[in-house]
Amino acid sequence: MEYIIVVVGQKMQLHLITQIKSLKIVMLTNIRNRVIGLMMEIIIGTIFGYLFGSIPVGLIIGKIAGLRDVREYGSGATGATNVLRTLGARWAILVLIIDVAKGAFPILILTQVTDSAAVIALGGTATVIGHVWPVTTGFRGGKGVATAFGIFLALSPVAALIVLLAALLILVLTRYVSLMSMVGVLAGCSYIAIMSLSEIFISDPYFIELEFSFWILSLVLFGVIEFKHLANFRRLLSGDEPKFGKGGEKRSE
Repeated sequence: MEYIIVVVGQKMQLHLITQIKSLKIVMLTNIRNRVIGLMMEIIIGTIFGYLFGSIPVGLIIGKIAGLRDVREYGSGATGATNVLRTLGARWAILVLIIDVAKGAFPILILTQVTDSAAVIALGGTATVIGHVWPVTTGFRGGKGVATAFGIFLALSPVAALIVLLAALLILVLTRYVSLMSMVGVLAGCSYIAIMSLSEIFISDPYFIELEFSFWILSLVLFGVIEFKHLANFRRLLSGDEPKFGKGGEKRSE
């Protein structure tokens, strides 16, 4: 009888060990599949954002308006500000609207196809990088402000409102578009960072998701856009920066 009990016990123990090993294999397989799936989502989302951001809206609109290359004028960028200086308000508004949509669209699409905040944040970051350094035009694009505003708008209308108020205040007070852009982006990135890190103490019910990944997004956006405005910053310090509506002359070779 004791022998039978021992044998049964050993079989049960062996069966339990086998079940545990099988469970471990299943768990490890699931983790591996999730990691691979997340990596694939990140890669696809990043490529999608970058290629979408690389659409040279200002350059295309400039050609439609009869300009060979808008980058040969003013600041040399493809954004709405330079289009305003070279082609006028009508074309600049069109570029502005499309560039804002270009920033918002990838965020809105990614929120529908993934639950990962990291994928959404990286896709948004890649969109601005694609706008600033587009593969379609030899890595010479705009400065990313309107596209970043589209990202703020897609993430939270509150963030977009803060950016608008800060930017308009600076424009009214100084008439410097570059300073308006730098301060507006700083305000938007600061808000996104605060929301991402302080959800316990403060929350924005309109924010699509409070996640640490968006803190990284805000840091990269701020770094890229402020970097693209370094020349403007130097001209502001020297007093050579053109004010609103000026500075659209042909660039020297």
